[in-house]
Amino acid sequence: MYLLFLTTRGQSIRLCPAVSVAPYDQILTLYRTLLVFATVAVLILSVGLVEFVYFEPPGQTTGATAHILGVFEYDPATGTTRGPDRTTFARTDEFAAVVDWSQLPPDLVVDARWFNSFGNIVGKVGPATAADLGPQSTVPVIVPPGFHHSLPGHYSFVVERLKDGRPVEVLGRRIVLVER
Repeated sequence: MYLLFLTTRGQSIRLCPAVSVAPYDQILTLYRTLLVFATVAVLILSVGLVEFVYFEPPGQTTGATAHILGVFEYDPATGTTRGPDRTTFARTDEFAAVVDWSQLPPDLVVDARWFNSFGNIVGKVGPATAADLGPQSTVPVIVPPGFHHSLPGHYSFVVERLKDGRPVEVLGRRIVLVER
């Protein structure tokens, strides 16, 4: 019974060895956190630059610009536009952009697309050469299936030059607002 406690009066009973504790350095922790955020920022910037060079290769500009005559109210029954060039439309209005393809070199491969606020393509023509698209100067917005009116928001009309099936240059752009 006396052998169970082999410590002297000045010693204490410890279950684990003594661990020396270094003082907590807040500056070092903040510095390391800053380095982690800086590394992530450099990675994001690098990915963005690679994506930019992939979609906008240097030296691919032709200097050509598409002549968008305007965005007009559209009659789907006759396939014609009417009224003045507008930048805002009501949800019940159908509208289309009119492009003068003759202003572009005839062998240039282009397409024209309407994008809604969500980035969905809601109307397009092409891809084809500018000469082939000559008769298709009107590019209407198509109301999504199951809907009777266009969704409210900003609609972007973009004319792009294509190379190897991917857009490499924006030749023209118009933005219109569909009000609630």
